[in-house]
Amino acid sequence: MKSIRKKTVFLAALTLCFFHFAKAQEKTSIWKNFDFSGYAEVYYAAYSDSLGANALQKFATTAPRDQRFSLNIVQVGIHYQDERIRGNLTLHYGDIPKAIWDPNFPVPQEANVGVKLANEWWVDAGFFRTHIGTESFLPKDNYTTSTTVASYNEPFYQSGVRIAYEGSDKFDFQFWVVNGYNYFLDANNAKSVGLLFSYSLREDLQLTYTNLFGRESLDGITPKQYRTYHNLYLNYNPSPKIYLTVGGDVGTQSHSQLAKPDNTALMYNALATLRYQFTDVYSVTGRVETFQDPEGFISGTYEDRFGNMNGLQLTGYTLSTEYKPSSISYVRLEGRWIQAKEDLTIFHHNGPTNDRLEGSLSMGIVF
Repeated sequence: MKSIRKKTVFLAALTLCFFHFAKAQEKTSIWKNFDFSGYAEVYYAAYSDSLGANALQKFATTAPRDQRFSLNIVQVGIHYQDERIRGNLTLHYGDIPKAIWDPNFPVPQEANVGVKLANEWWVDAGFFRTHIGTESFLPKDNYTTSTTVASYNEPFYQSGVRIAYEGSDKFDFQFWVVNGYNYFLDANNAKSVGLLFSYSLREDLQLTYTNLFGRESLDGITPKQYRTYHNLYLNYNPSPKIYLTVGGDVGTQSHSQLAKPDNTALMYNALATLRYQFTDVYSVTGRVETFQDPEGFISGTYEDRFGNMNGLQLTGYTLSTEYKPSSISYVRLEGRWIQAKEDLTIFHHNGPTNDRLEGSLSMGIVF
């Protein structure tokens, strides 16, 4: 652990030195092709689920510690782009990577290099953030600090190759070959393939579809389990004050039903997020979510009060307020309630219960 921390501090300091040096120079020579980014967020959170001091809460991508002041994330990035070559290196540290990231690679968030082929076609290879999902795991990219349980169970990261077309103002296209579902290092010798297609129907309306197909079972295990995962979401901005996001996923996995192992299992989830911008600096956001994975091939299985194993099934509601002191900073106060199905008492508050209340206060800066 001490070694990881030392490496993290060293890499962060090195990146900040690069940042300072580059900003101090004229945008000439090779430095004109570099860009630097940074992000930090701190929080205080409270949960009704009693897991003990410093424990990471179930299904919490962000602000996962109960009754603690803590660091959600600090990250720094170096980005290079010229006419033919590009690359990204982003390093991160904090409770978000602690809760969700690959323990084999706790510090790098992304590390990839790309080459332009021709006519706005690019090929990139390395470590990436996932292309799947309606929400990001980074609060700065969302209307809320917390993410849905659906987002918690989607991939966060992947390693592989991406072919992308970036020559249109109306649409984006990406084709992916990756090691697997939420893997940097693969669990088998099979590879997964996926797509991203985003289309601007008009200036205020954008539709995005993503997917991933691959084998999830270990080598030598029969029958083989093949997973398909589809994600579709819509962003709608009908006025300068209203922002709406609606999205959902459908997934299947062969030979994965609990009661009938030879049958294909099905899961789905959905969310709707609505933000109202009262002023340039103040907004309120509401979100509703549902997650239904009765066979547990994505969420894992939990014992209900009758002793039976079930996949995760729950709904949730979130209310969030945001104040922006400046264009690069924000303060959010947020409350959330999630409830699993009645007999799935996976939380604990004065005894086993099927619901959880949570609240958080967070502050972030992006540069």
